[in-house]
Amino acid sequence: MHLIRWTLCCWLLLVAGAISACAGQPAAPAPLTCHTAYRPSVAVPIEREDTVSLAQPAIEPVTVAYADLVFHAQYLSEPGAGPSLNLFVTLPDQTDRLMSVLYQLPADRAPANQFVGGHGFTGLHYVYHPATGAELQFWCVAGDGAQ
Repeated sequence: MHLIRWTLCCWLLLVAGAISACAGQPAAPAPLTCHTAYRPSVAVPIEREDTVSLAQPAIEPVTVAYADLVFHAQYLSEPGAGPSLNLFVTLPDQTDRLMSVLYQLPADRAPANQFVGGHGFTGLHYVYHPATGAELQFWCVAGDGAQ
């Protein structure tokens, strides 16, 4: 009899925990890491590489400025919309976007790092300056960036 009560109590605690996890606060945002690589021309090797860590949603984007291009990453979490990652590239001192992509992320888990070559959940992107030909490569991974 005690075994049945004990089993029933464990089962009820497990179900109650699952229900409260689903109905309670949303899961903490998954940390994200974005990598960038820049070169002033496709005729020369990569000149500079940077890493940006995004642990929490933020009002302002994190930026990495290069001579001819600026990388922006903004981790968002809006009520009713869930978490998202907005990545965009601009020219220095300009607000018009050369390229922009929005990733709508799962609310209950980190996005899956699915791309071959360590290119995380976004895949590898290339953006070119329209006049100088400078190249910016970027990709983002779920977690601390080690893949």
